[in-house]
Amino acid sequence: MEKKIRPWINKKIIEYIGEPEPTLVDFICNKVEAGSAPQGILDDVQMVLDEEAEVFVVKMWRLLIYELEAKRAGLHK
Repeated sequence: MEKKIRPWINKKIIEYIGEPEPTLVDFICNKVEAGSAPQGILDDVQMVLDEEAEVFVVKMWRLLIYELEAKRAGLHK
C-alpha cells in the first residue's frame, strides 16, 4: 500500500485538484485498507472529484487488482 498505492493516489489527487491534499489521500487509503466497496469510495470522493471520481476509482481498482495478483504470483519481492 505505502510503496505503490498511496503514491499513485497522491499523484492522481494532485492532477485532479491541482494541489496536494494529504487528508483526502489518507481518507481514501483508509477506505481501501478497510475493504470498502468501490461504490462506497466513489460515493465518498464524488463531491471532491466531480466527474473525474468514477474514472479515478476505476483506475485505482485496476491498480489494486494488479498489485494483488502480482504479489500472489510472486512478482513482488
